Amino acid sequence: MFEIGFWELALIGVVAMIVVGPERLPGLARTAGLWLGKARRMVADVKAEVDRELHLEEIKQSLRQQGHLTEINDIKQDLADRVKAIQQDIQAEFDDPGPPPGWQPGAVSAPPPPGWKPSTADSPVGESTPVSLQKPASPSPSPPPPAAN
Repeated sequence: MFEIGFWELALIGVVAMIVVGPERLPGLARTAGLWLGKARRMVADVKAEVDRELHLEEIKQSLRQQGHLTEINDIKQDLADRVKAIQQDIQAEFDDPGPPPGWQPGAVSAPPPPGWKPSTADSPVGESTPVSLQKPASPSPSPPPPAAN
């Protein structure tokens, strides 16, 4: 703040001794010291108050951010629950043991719902066309690659 060196203090002391006199100078120095101490305490109190206000503002801001984080965590948890439910559905599909013994394609597995009428297709419902499965023809052997020299 103020930079007062030794020589400036010495000059102030000499001027004070000339103006005030040597008898009243110690009392004046004591009073000046008391006022200077009060001023320093007041500055320290103001600084501490400002620091407290800044700290309170930081805490308020932190609480606001945590409120947003709580909302984000809720959304994250909801999303994780949905993903888990989808994973369980997919796993249930893969764990499905398949058709019951004796089931044949085209066989009716349950009675039709009330009011359902079969479509008028070319083939009747009980009749199915056989499916033939064949292995693909094996590829003809290819000529060996030319030798590199």
